[in-house]
Amino acid sequence: MFKKKLISLLLILVISQAGFSQKNSKNLTDEEVRNFVTNQIKNQVGYKNAVKGFYDALSNGNTLIWNGLSRKVKPAILKFEVNSDGSYKSDGSGFYEDSVNVIIHDIYLMGTHANVMGTIQWYVSGVNTIYRNFSSIITREKGILKYIRWASSDNSDYASKVITHSTKLIGGGAAFNEMRDAMLNAEFKRAKLISDTLVQKDPNWALAHLGQLQYYFSINEKDKTEECFNKAFSKLNGVSSAERHLILAYSPYEDIETTKYHLDQALFFASDDLLIRFLKSMNETNAKIAIEIMLGAWQRFPTNGAVNNLLGYKYMQEGQMEKAKQHFEIYIRQYPKTANAYDSYGDYYAKMGDKKKAKEMYLKAYELNNEFTGSKKKAEKL
Repeated sequence: MFKKKLISLLLILVISQAGFSQKNSKNLTDEEVRNFVTNQIKNQVGYKNAVKGFYDALSNGNTLIWNGLSRKVKPAILKFEVNSDGSYKSDGSGFYEDSVNVIIHDIYLMGTHANVMGTIQWYVSGVNTIYRNFSSIITREKGILKYIRWASSDNSDYASKVITHSTKLIGGGAAFNEMRDAMLNAEFKRAKLISDTLVQKDPNWALAHLGQLQYYFSINEKDKTEECFNKAFSKLNGVSSAERHLILAYSPYEDIETTKYHLDQALFFASDDLLIRFLKSMNETNAKIAIEIMLGAWQRFPTNGAVNNLLGYKYMQEGQMEKAKQHFEIYIRQYPKTANAYDSYGDYYAKMGDKKKAKEMYLKAYELNNEFTGSKKKAEKL
């Protein structure tokens, strides 16, 4: 929320500092701004019929646009060509939708300028295709309202191919994400406790067993792993393909290649899912490939502990120690109370030959979580 407000503030500051011409000094009104924006956007349909109204609303050579704010892009001046007869060089193919709905959230009047924030929804055959949030600056040029600043972000900019929750349990999604977070930070006992609760509350939910599976696998309890897997397997009817393959990847009856196959399939159906990317990378022996897999997750979750932790280890495997240190540092800064962050950083220092620093990290990990007995043992060996 703060970042969104900051964007609008920056747009307002641009106006105050840019020194726009004040020749048309008549102050804008809420009504004329609202009508201008609403009508101009709603008329962006009908192919060729939409061209003139669309470009008439832009200040040629002075409209600074910033689309796709979630991506690594910069603002740019919007330029368009005009024919000798004054018509615009556009075939109108971009205005293919049937209808457009616009919602104005806020109009902030600043004398001769106005800041407008809103949402646009484009429709084809009754289906909402594009959902866009925007913020714009409008002024009057030669008596006509024009956009001079436009910033927007589409809902489609955000990755959404993640594993679905096949449960109707109230609060189930939030608990599931908490369980996954515990798994990713090697807090397997906590993950199991959450898993136990979810299994009890929704006995038909296969993914509710995930924390249990991870826990029993981590402590090498073969019988309990098999028992838990069999229960989860019996609940796979009607689930999504990603969910099915993720559960099958935990099968204690298959070899590593079959596990990799199921993770590949799960990643195909839920390519943006952090947990699946993490498990896929964990099971990838080629460090370069593993790094490529995780960098896709890092682009979306650059401060996530599990992402940085795994990247740190894979870069160490590649001998890129400076890169490894950077990711371990991000991990420990973001999760200063997580034992695994210190244990991992301890491994880094141990490999670098800094026994004093490694021991300090291992003991800190054990201090934060006395289940990290492995950290204590590594400290004692130094």
